[in-house]
Amino acid sequence: MLDFKSVRFKRSLAETVEWCAMQSLVANAADSDALRNRRVFYEESEHQMQEARASVNQRSFPRKMTDTKQWHQAMALLKQVRDLLGPLEARLRSATLSPTFRLNEFGKIAPWAEAVAEVASKRSGLLGDISAQEGLKLSTNGRLLLYYPHENLACGAAEVSSNGFFDVNNVPPWDIWVDFSERTLVSWVPPILLEAAQMGIDVNPEGCIGWAV
Repeated sequence: MLDFKSVRFKRSLAETVEWCAMQSLVANAADSDALRNRRVFYEESEHQMQEARASVNQRSFPRKMTDTKQWHQAMALLKQVRDLLGPLEARLRSATLSPTFRLNEFGKIAPWAEAVAEVASKRSGLLGDISAQEGLKLSTNGRLLLYYPHENLACGAAEVSSNGFFDVNNVPPWDIWVDFSERTLVSWVPPILLEAAQMGIDVNPEGCIGWAV
């Protein structure tokens, strides 16, 4: 069972949040016009998708959801969200924290615990002493993301849909890795990137990525 209350986990989470703040991904995120616009577009796309499903289910004759006006409107809105996000392949994948184990070698028996511990150690060394309480306070504005490497099919859908937030193996950026236990990678997603992560989760067929709560 994942332990989010341990001292070690709380310290790593606080350091992750602090690191993201240094990358200008936390401060004033809630006041960002781009963030608000993305959330409006994303919420409307969800509404249109629900309307598309309802339209298909209510018809006497079979019809593809992709043939509905609502589905096309949802896709157009999601494109606007991705345009506002911009490319994310290099975002939060800093050279200073990069794990020495190559990500394309991460499989079912890969040493995930060692790789995540390496990233956390590098990050901690670069930050020095920080206020754990302040970091944890800021963390409530983001969300904890879970990734199950042993369930990954590496289809690439999440990479495309999230504009590169996830890589082809559905791995989130290493700068936001917090912990690895119970065969699960726990990351913290800053508020400004929640839509990007959600768009990757939405298209991930095997369900190897999802929110902790």
